[in-house]
Amino acid sequence: VDEGRGFTIIDYEDRYKQALEDISSWLLEYDLLEPVDLEMLAEPHRFLSGGGRVLLALGEEIVGMVMLELQGKGQCELLKFGVKEATGPGIGSGLMGAALQAARDAGQKKAVLTSNHQLREALRLYERFGFKYVTYSDKWFQLSDIRMEREL
Repeated sequence: VDEGRGFTIIDYEDRYKQALEDISSWLLEYDLLEPVDLEMLAEPHRFLSGGGRVLLALGEEIVGMVMLELQGKGQCELLKFGVKEATGPGIGSGLMGAALQAARDAGQKKAVLTSNHQLREALRLYERFGFKYVTYSDKWFQLSDIRMEREL
């Protein structure tokens, strides 16, 4: 899907494995990197085998990513959403739009995500795409303190 802004949304291939780790380096900047993050980045195929997707924004290099995990009962979760700093505009929106469309295409009814209050720019993007804040109790990520969801 060419967004017409100098990048294309593509599906993950093994040759982009290092790019997943590079993009996720922002977690270190906010002191949000956890062992479970490293497990997910090391094993992107666990999302694919369950019918999920790993979507990448490709410009001159991989500049953004999002993982879509199907959780059953029509619910999916968006994980590891990230965009490299100092890249062109619209990459985050392009990735989010593609992820939500992929979820709909997979027959999902609801999308959820978790985040951290420090990530204001990401939270604004999620709000723009219709995500609403919900109570967050069953934490998988220790450092995430916000849960959002939206109907598809």
